[in-house]
This record gives sequence, C-alpha cells and structure tokens, in this order.
Amino acid sequence: MSFSATPAAPHGAPSRRAVSGARWLRLAAEFARAAWLMLWLFPRLHRDARLNEIRRWAQRVLLILEVEVQCDGCAPPQFCGLLVANHVSWLDILVIQSVLPGVFVAKAEVRRWPLIGALAQACATIFVQRSSSRSARAMVDACVAAFEQGYCVVGFPEGTSGDGADVGVFHSNIFESAIKGKTQVQPLVLRYVDAQTGLPTQAPVFIGDTTLASTVKRVMATPSIQAKLHFGMCISAHGHSRKTLAAQAHQSMRKQLLGATVSV
Repeated sequence: MSFSATPAAPHGAPSRRAVSGARWLRLAAEFARAAWLMLWLFPRLHRDARLNEIRRWAQRVLLILEVEVQCDGCAPPQFCGLLVANHVSWLDILVIQSVLPGVFVAKAEVRRWPLIGALAQACATIFVQRSSSRSARAMVDACVAAFEQGYCVVGFPEGTSGDGADVGVFHSNIFESAIKGKTQVQPLVLRYVDAQTGLPTQAPVFIGDTTLASTVKRVMATPSIQAKLHFGMCISAHGHSRKTLAAQAHQSMRKQLLGATVSV
C-alpha cells in the first residue's frame, strides 16, 4: 500500500487541512449557547457562577478549535486587579477567559460586530473610544467599579493587534484605573506556536486587512495550535504615574516575549 505525502508548508506558514461540517456546526452551536447564557441565564447568576460559566464556555470553544492552552505561572488567587496582555488575535479573549475569566476592555467598534458585539455587551465589556478623553475617563471609572465588585479587568494596552513577534507601544490610559483603584497590574504574554515544532504560527494573527471570518477559517484548518501564556510578576500601582506603570509593564512583557522566542 502506498501513501502520497502532503507537500510541506513554507517556513512560518500554517499547514492546512479540511474542516468537517460537524466542527462548524459544533462551533455555531456553542455561540448559540453563549447567546442563551448571556441573555437568559446570566441575570439569574451571582458573580462567581457567571465567571465559571464563561470559563467553561471558552474551554469548550477552544476544544472545538483544537487550540491547546499551556500556562507558565498564574495570577494570584481571586485576582481582582488589572491584567494587561499583548494582543495578537480575537483568540486571545477565549484563551484568557478559559484560564482567568474577567471583564474585558475593548475598542468601541467591537460593539458593532455581528453577534460578537452583542455577546461582549452581555459580558459587561467596557467599551472605550480611544480618541475621546471623556470616554477614556469613563473607562477608568468603570474599571475601578469592576475591581470593587471583585472582577479581574483585562486590557490590551497596545490598542491594536500585532503579529506576536514583539510588544507594541502601550497606551497608558488603562493603567490609571489600577492607580485609582489601588490595585495590582498582572502582566501576561501570549504566544501561539505549532505544538509539534514549537515554532511561532501565524494562523491566529488578526492584523491589517485580515477579516474575522478568514482567521476563524484559518484557525479551524490549522492543526496543533498551542497558546502559551506567560504570567509575569505582579506590579503594585503604588507610587506610579500611569506612564511609569505602563513602562514597567511593557518592559516586563517585552523581556518575557523576546526571551521566550529566543529560547525556542
């Protein structure tokens, strides 16, 4: 019996495979279930139950996408401070929610995305118009209120997604919430690699003219995606300005990301 080999993908390019209709149906069913959770179940649940439901839902979706999550370190137990991460993909949200569910800060445009926007609103996402100082102040107040209610607030201070090779410049507004809320900042570095080779994969990258639909298809068609989460040391906001706090978090995350890349 003979077998024909599949040509190797170019270096850095994700290998592809056919995606079964059953997987697409399972994915659609999970998003339908998410709508039911947010609209009907969530109003009846207390905070911890909501967070557990979010965690379980994210884990189920990642299972369908066949994305494995690996953690290096962890956040403090019952963390209700500001978690900041580098931003590579829409997949970042699912990966973080599967480990440390919380309230996300997102750009205002996300509110208008079909289905995703409605789910984000139901999850109490804090939307911010980055060009508006008034919106930024409201975002800070909303983050502080979330801390006071015992939630972890998750933000992407780069303000946009990148290719995962480096950490972009940080916007410092979100760090004001940690200072005002007298809480800690938890740096988190996200990396996506091929589980078989350990090399970075571009499959989840969501930049430029790439559409949400095309990256979902790419992730579904790419085997062996592994999401690696590297938790840094928590940073106290005490004695910091928002700019110095942002600079320290950026330095910590960039060192972790570049160090992890070199060690592969």
